Amino acid sequence: MRAQLAMPDRGEEVSSKAKAHIKKALQVRLVSDLEKAKEYYEHILGFAIDGWGHAEREGVGFLLQQAEKAEDVRPNVKPSQMDYPSDWAGPLASWDTYAYSDFAGVQSLYEEFRAKGAIIAYEPIVEDMGSRKWKEFAVKDLDNYIIVFGGGNSGS
Repeated sequence: MRAQLAMPDRGEEVSSKAKAHIKKALQVRLVSDLEKAKEYYEHILGFAIDGWGHAEREGVGFLLQQAEKAEDVRPNVKPSQMDYPSDWAGPLASWDTYAYSDFAGVQSLYEEFRAKGAIIAYEPIVEDMGSRKWKEFAVKDLDNYIIVFGGGNSGS
C-alpha cells in the first residue's frame, strides 16, 4: 500500500505571500520578415517599436519575432459557426487580435490607417445592438494577421 503524501493547502500558501501582479502581456507574433513587420507596425499602424520587436500602442502589444520557416507564420483561421447571443452572425473573417475603442474612436482609427496605407481587411460596419450601435473594421499586417478595432456608442 502506498503512503499518502500530505499536500499543502494551496490557499494558505498563496495567502501567506504577497500577491504577484502581472505588469502587461504581449502576444508573440511570428513574422516572415522581422524588419518589414517592424516598419509596418511603426509607420503604418502607429505602434512604438524597439530593437527587440516589442510593438505597443495604447494597451495593445505584440512581440514580433522572426519565423524560422514561412510555414511557421500561422494567423488564426475563422472560427466555426455557433449560436451567438443577439442573433449575431459571427465574425466576418478570422481575428488574431480584437482592440476596443469607442464608436468615434473606431472611425478615427480607420481614417488614420487608411491615410497611411494600411491593408484593410474589411471596411467599417455598423451593427444595431438594440439600445446602442457597434462599429468595427479590421486591418491586416504583412503576414495576414488580422487586428479588429471595435467600439460602441452609449445609446440614446
